[in-house]
Amino acid sequence: MQIALCDAEKAGHETIKNLLGQYKQAEPDRSLALSSFYAAKELLNHVDEYGGFDLYILDCILPEMNGIELGAALRRREDQGLLIYLSASPDFALDSYRVNALDYLLKPVDKPLFFRSLDKAFAALSRVRREMIPVKTSDSIRLLPAADIWYAERTGKRIYYYMTDGSVIPGVTFNGSFIDAVADLLAHDGMLLVGSSFVVNLAHVTAVTKTDLILAGNRRVPIPRRLYNAVKQEWSAFWLNGGRYRTF
Repeated sequence: MQIALCDAEKAGHETIKNLLGQYKQAEPDRSLALSSFYAAKELLNHVDEYGGFDLYILDCILPEMNGIELGAALRRREDQGLLIYLSASPDFALDSYRVNALDYLLKPVDKPLFFRSLDKAFAALSRVRREMIPVKTSDSIRLLPAADIWYAERTGKRIYYYMTDGSVIPGVTFNGSFIDAVADLLAHDGMLLVGSSFVVNLAHVTAVTKTDLILAGNRRVPIPRRLYNAVKQEWSAFWLNGGRYRTF
């Protein structure tokens, strides 16, 4: 887990480094890497240049902008890193909800509470990573959020992933069957194999006709005639009863 610590006081850095060291001794199988910052702009400049972190541990009292404002600045950058706030006062606790903070801890930091927060962070990251789809492209392996995939379409021996931001991610050519090639995608609830060429995210389907699945933005995925009843039933089950994907 990549961690950014932002605290204006050197003593605060020493405390967290010491606690992280103790946590690592207690949980040797968990990877921790710490980057330290003393001001909000210093951290934001780093994020802008090199990308974000898995977890941000932020003091609420910082020069130039406070920790809540720093968290809001990260969220405006669409950074979904986890936030743990540290403060000598509970005054900022309610504000921390505005930026979807994982935890708010009072100083001096209590070791069991801090360890519990780290446990929660690892659990949250594990959930997020389970919700990512690894897709091999021509130049890298990309992790696509399952929730952001409208549908995947096979064209020949290549799969194209149509995303909610309008982009289309082409995978590399695959060997074997289509269903084997999209196994990682079908492992996620709400993903439906439709015929021999499409996997559709039912969360984005707004209507089902006798010929098509209608997605947001009036995108359409054709339904083989023989599968109409089964597909419509599965879509209804997904929304009404928490149904999971099946293959037809």
